[in-house]
Amino acid sequence: MTNSQGWLKAELHAHCRLDPTDYRVCRFGPEQLISEAARLGYQVLAITCHNQDVWSKDLSEYADDLGITLIPGMEVSVLGSRHVLAYNFHTASTELNTIEKLRSRKREDNLVVAPHSFFPARSCLRGLLLPNLDVFDAIELSGFYTSRIDFNRRAVSIAARHGKPVVGNGDVHQLWQLGKTFTWIESAPGILPVLRAIKQGRVRVETAPLTLAEVAKFWAVTFWRSAVPAGRRPDDGYRIPQQAQLIDE
Repeated sequence: MTNSQGWLKAELHAHCRLDPTDYRVCRFGPEQLISEAARLGYQVLAITCHNQDVWSKDLSEYADDLGITLIPGMEVSVLGSRHVLAYNFHTASTELNTIEKLRSRKREDNLVVAPHSFFPARSCLRGLLLPNLDVFDAIELSGFYTSRIDFNRRAVSIAARHGKPVVGNGDVHQLWQLGKTFTWIESAPGILPVLRAIKQGRVRVETAPLTLAEVAKFWAVTFWRSAVPAGRRPDDGYRIPQQAQLIDE
C-alpha cells in the first residue's frame, strides 16, 4: 500500500455476522464486507461490532491486499445501552463501558466518535453528548435518514458550534448501504495517520438520503431476521488485536 497522502474513501461504522448483537441481521462475514468495500473504491474501513473488536492480523492483511486500511474498532455500550464508537483502544469493551473510562483511556493513537446521537432510540447519547463533548473527537452524520426525516441535524449543528469534525457513516448492516453515506479523509494510508487526520478535521462527508423503498427494505429484513436469524450467535469474548502499538507511522 502506498504511503502518499490523498483523499481516502472511508466507512467507519459497519457490522458483520461476527457481531454478538447484530448477527441476526448481518448475513455477511468480515471478508465479504471488506471485499465489497474494496469493489466500491473504499480505502479505509472499520468493522465496529457491538462490544467486540473483531480486528485481527489476518483480516488486516486481507484488507491491505485489497488496498484498504482496516481500523480496529467497536461500538461499545456505555451506561448499559448508550452507543459510542471507539477505535484502536486495544482493550475489552468492559474497560470502556462508562464515559469516565473512555475519558481516562483516551490517547493520541485512539479515537472516539458519537454515533447517531439524537435518533429516537435508547441506544443514542442524546443528553449525554453536550456535557461530555471533551470525550468525543468527532460526531457522526448517520446515513440512515431520508429527504424528509433526518435526525442528524442537531448533532451536525452541535459539531459546527463546537468545532468538532463530522464523519459520515452508513451504520452498515446490509451490504447495499455501502456507498450511500461515507467520509473522505485527507491522509496517508495507515491506522495512525487516518485517526490523526480525523482528529485534525481533514474530512469531508459525501451523503445521499435513503429512499422510502430502501428504508422499507431495511426494516423488512431487520424484522424478518429478528424471527429468523441470518446465522448462529458467534462466540462472545474480546479478540486482542494482533498488532504492535504505534506501528503505523
